Amino acid sequence: MRFSDHLDRLDGAVMTHLGDGPCTYQGAGLVASGIEHILERDFEAQDDDQVAMRVTTISVRVSDVTTSRQGDTIATPSRTWTVQQILEDDGHIRRLYVT
Repeated sequence: MRFSDHLDRLDGAVMTHLGDGPCTYQGAGLVASGIEHILERDFEAQDDDQVAMRVTTISVRVSDVTTSRQGDTIATPSRTWTVQQILEDDGHIRRLYVT
């Protein structure tokens, strides 16, 4: 088993144990149903002027959602969110600023 295989298993475990359940991600030419997500309502990000602000984020596995852009939607059991910006992407987990 390669190291990347272990990372994939770790990503899955993180989403399963820390996730907020399944969601449906819809973007240009992409619909991913039943994928795990992590919702965080109090994440500190910086605006264009480097001023700190509190935002809501949703994190998804890059292997589940290969591309993301502004305007994509994420339907969770509680509501539908709109992607505003990619805040972080380490190649495994992508954190998205949503409203």
